[in-house]
Amino acid sequence: MTNNYVYVLDGKAYINLTNKCRNACAFCIRNTGDGVAGTPLWLDKEPTATDVMTAFDALAPCADKEVVFCGYGEPTENLDALKACAAQLKARGYTTRLNTNGLGSLAAGRDISGELTDIDTVSVSLNAGSAERYYEITNSAYGLDAFPALVEFAQACKARGITTVFTVVDVIGDDQINKCKTLCAKLDIPLRVRKYVGDNYEG
Repeated sequence: MTNNYVYVLDGKAYINLTNKCRNACAFCIRNTGDGVAGTPLWLDKEPTATDVMTAFDALAPCADKEVVFCGYGEPTENLDALKACAAQLKARGYTTRLNTNGLGSLAAGRDISGELTDIDTVSVSLNAGSAERYYEITNSAYGLDAFPALVEFAQACKARGITTVFTVVDVIGDDQINKCKTLCAKLDIPLRVRKYVGDNYEG
């Protein structure tokens, strides 16, 4: 198996740190394919920071100066590599974004927001407007505790001065999207509604 720790999409570099995830979302692209835009993203070895940066350096320079931690798993499940890579990328003048399910603090048993000092933007997948619906959609290993934990994580990131946004995909339906909008307005955290993109991404 070829371990693709870094891939390029629309001129932007994405970092694939792990295949571990505490959720099993009904609409996850892992259910329908092996990767994104022709790049397989299943791993047989979780990378170290050195593995990732070696792969990053092997790529042609990317047009976009933002690097995104987003692969076929939850990036905070490989937190040490995430932090080390973010620090090296920031030192090189890149901006960094973490796409996350927001459960990293719950998984670690501590508030990890203060450890994300080299992350410029945290994008948290909200997925639903309530704990009950979130669990129905995500089948989270944490049950009904997952939703309040991700909300708390997003609030903690925002409080630390990290640009924080929530995202949902359009397949959750207008009713849930509207509930998410109401919640995000209450929390004063922006919401971005994303078009669902499957494994056949073509730009």
